[in-house]
This record gives sequence, structure tokens and C-alpha cells, in this order.
Amino acid sequence: MSVLTLSASDFDPDVRVAAFQDAVASMCRLQITPADDAAFHSHTTIGLLPGLMTGQTMHSRCDVVRTKALAAETGDNIMVHVPLSGGFSMYQQGGSNVVCTPGSVYLDPNELPGSAEFHGERNDAFYLSIPRAFLASAGTSLNGALREVQPVTPQWRLLLRYARSLHEELALLPAEEIATCSSHIHDLTIMAMGASREAEEIARGRGVRAARLKAIKADIEQNLVSPQLDSGWIAARHSISPRYIRSLFAGEGTSFRDYVARRRLLLAHRRLCDPAQSMLGISEIALSCGFSDLSWFNASFRRTFGRTPRDVRAEALAAAFAAR
Repeated sequence: MSVLTLSASDFDPDVRVAAFQDAVASMCRLQITPADDAAFHSHTTIGLLPGLMTGQTMHSRCDVVRTKALAAETGDNIMVHVPLSGGFSMYQQGGSNVVCTPGSVYLDPNELPGSAEFHGERNDAFYLSIPRAFLASAGTSLNGALREVQPVTPQWRLLLRYARSLHEELALLPAEEIATCSSHIHDLTIMAMGASREAEEIARGRGVRAARLKAIKADIEQNLVSPQLDSGWIAARHSISPRYIRSLFAGEGTSFRDYVARRRLLLAHRRLCDPAQSMLGISEIALSCGFSDLSWFNASFRRTFGRTPRDVRAEALAAAFAAR
């Protein structure tokens, strides 16, 4: 797995456009014609994963063409175009003229020639490129979705949140976890396209559950010390049942309550180790981290970290003093 960062400004102005389109050829084979050669700018990051490429790009107004010759070099991939700002008009062989703007997605069969015009002075977009073989279980829904603009449904939002988060964290994840996440993207894409019932059930058991759990954990983190934080409150925010939330955490060998307690204990541990918070009492820190029962906090802290809160604070302050 690797992450590539490419900027048009890195190339000599005399060859900037040609050099840039050669550099991004790992994701797409296109001829780029800027509205203004001298002012052309683009910044792109590409993630190369098993059975998947992700891309985040920003570029100026331009036209792009995929000729028959370039299309023949792309392989049998499906590219998901997701405009974040600006937008484009597109025509591909066998399709119709379409316009794609933020709030919609376009599924591009890379093996077909076509052309596009990017409208805005600044165009931000996110891309996924997936070999067609990984989407085969979607059945007829795949072919029916190609060369068409689709609205961003809840299923697409679920996929895109997961995919963009994965793209941002790629450089920090171990290879085996990246491979697992890549398979989740395949499943979520099948779901978003409106797969057959059989394919949907397969995907629901993997990618959708993983994305749901990731979104719920992120929400927990943002509301970690809120007194409202419980499974019912989170379930209502995500329009799912508390029972489904319990099943998600059970699949990881824990419970919602234990997961929240663990995250709060880690937060308390960080604050106790922070010299800047040494003037706060241990009970104040416990309460600020969402613990209302101090006896339970002390017992749980010692069981988790093998030391009392007082011992952890003393060791951290001693280490900070010695480092001066």
C-alpha cells in the first residue's frame, strides 16, 4: 500500500500539464486541457490499496478527454466520482450528457471513452476506483447504474464517510487492516448501488456493520463526557435500535457500556498525566470525564491500568520534573 501526493506546481511551467497527467495516470488516463495553461493548478492524493484506489483532488477549471486509446489502457475498473465543490458535465460512449454536482455521484466505467468539463474555478472531488470483478455480486444493478448520475442516498453517505476517513488514515494503518477496510469498501459500494437482495445480505454482514460501528464510535468520542451518553441516545441519533447497537459491540467482544467506560478511563489517564492539569483534584478530573461514582472510578481505573489514579499522577509528575 502507498500514498502518492501530486501537485501541478511541482512541475516546470513549460511541461506542467503533460507531466501532471502522466503522474496521475495510475488512477485515470486522461488528456487534460486547462481553461488557462499558465494558471492551471491541481493537488491530488492517491491511495493504492488491495483491489482499490482512493483519490482526493482539487483542480482549476479544465476539460478532460479519455480517447479510445487511453480507455484501452485503463483496465476494467469502475470509478466513483464524488464532487465536493464545483462539478462537471460528462459524456461517455453509450450514455447521455449528464451534469454531476455536489450531492450526487457518477459511476464511470473506465474502459469507455468520453469527455468531461469541470465548471468551477476550483473543483474539489473524491474518487474511488474499484476493479469490476470485486463488484460482480451486485448483479444487474451494476450495469444499470453505470454512466448515470445518482443522488447521494444514506447508503452512499455511509460509504463515502468510511472511504474518506480511510483515505485520510492510510499512512497510519497496518497492511492487514487496510486489506480488511478495502473489502468493506467493496461491500458498501455494492450496497450503495442497490444490489440484489442476496448481495445486499452479504454486504450487510461486513461493510455496513463496520461503517455503522465506526460512525457510532466517532459520535461517542465527540460526546464522551456528556451526561446524555447512553445506547438509547446514540441509537436515536443514528436512527437505529439500541438492540442493533448492542449487537455491533457484541461482535467486538464488548458492550456499549464497557466501551464508553474504557474510553473515559483513557481520557482520565491522559488528564492525570498532564502536568498542566496537576492543580485539579482527582475527583474533579473523574467528574469531568463523565464518572459520577468516584468509588467505581477508582476501582475501575486500578483494574484497567494496574495503578491507582494517585500513583499514575505521581509517576507522571515525577517524570515531567526529571525531564526539565
